[in-house]
Amino acid sequence: MRAWQTNPSIGPETSRFSRRYFTTAAIVIGAISAATVYANFPFTNLCNCPDGDDKCAVDVSQMYSNVTLLSGERLESVETSAVALKFCNQAKVGFPQDPEHQGFDNIWMTKSQEKLTTIYGWISFILLVLFAVGLFGHRVTTFLLSLCKGIYEPSGFDQQKDFTDGIGVDSFAYVPQLKEPGFTFPLLACDISKINSDLIGWKPLLSDKKIESHRSY
Repeated sequence: MRAWQTNPSIGPETSRFSRRYFTTAAIVIGAISAATVYANFPFTNLCNCPDGDDKCAVDVSQMYSNVTLLSGERLESVETSAVALKFCNQAKVGFPQDPEHQGFDNIWMTKSQEKLTTIYGWISFILLVLFAVGLFGHRVTTFLLSLCKGIYEPSGFDQQKDFTDGIGVDSFAYVPQLKEPGFTFPLLACDISKINSDLIGWKPLLSDKKIESHRSY
């Protein structure tokens, strides 16, 4: 059996692969990334100090006297104040993204952010499950069915004609052929030097009538 080099994937195989795997995977990865980014906002790794935390609470107020503003106005005293913050790991959102992963003392999300993070997290998880089912579901189902019953479906139909019927071109023969993706025609798995080429069932395009073109396959 001879084999030519496989054809480049310039037919529907490329678009089918892109539509079924690449584009779908890009959508799922984009959804997971968007949910993670939204959960990690505002990316400061800073959390407000909870009430009653003596280690975190510090006196951040300061008193200044004789302060001159940019407008030229002069104030006798100014007291500043700020919110005490502490470090918190904002990467602890897990998957699916859930505000519960923050912990009770490391809360950086707002109430609306916690609600939307839960929604986005479960949507990205559902998309991942659907992608996995679509990718492996058919193969797994086919494998499980093959353990219980036969799943082979023959191609063609019985023409109610025996091999001994007819003479010459009108006779019938079984020519083993192997269909491989990427090849224009099936690969012949037998010696065809002593059989009529019309029994093969197909002819290569642009073939020379003087040359037995089937012998290239």
